[in-house]
Amino acid sequence: MMLLSQAVGRPVVSSADAAQVGTVAGLVLAPEEALITAVRLDGVKGGADVVAWADVHAVGPDAVVIGAASVARFASTDSAGSQDLLGKRLLTELGDAVGTLTDVAFDPESGRVDTLHSSRGARIPGHQLLGVGSYAVVVRA
Repeated sequence: MMLLSQAVGRPVVSSADAAQVGTVAGLVLAPEEALITAVRLDGVKGGADVVAWADVHAVGPDAVVIGAASVARFASTDSAGSQDLLGKRLLTELGDAVGTLTDVAFDPESGRVDTLHSSRGARIPGHQLLGVGSYAVVVRA
């Protein structure tokens, strides 16, 4: 498993020419499946700042490797803008606060969300993730 906090700031490199495309800024999640759908990037020059998870070849200790930057599927953050996950309020579907989201553990091969880490010490299984929005991350009680 890998933590989102470990991935943030890692270089994102194209496998075709070893050029750095940007750095990891965060992840975009599909709550229904508890899966990563894209990687949000910082430092992208003149391009979009989200690359599809399907185009991620590897998440290693030193870099994230994607296919050729010219063919990788990029998108805008319009749909990912609310997915600044770390530090976001963590609520149950009953409206109870569980703290703030301090980290997300995920499988770097499959993109499956394993656990959500709360500032109050709770480890919430990824399958309990219900929604991610601009205000909060919502999980099953």
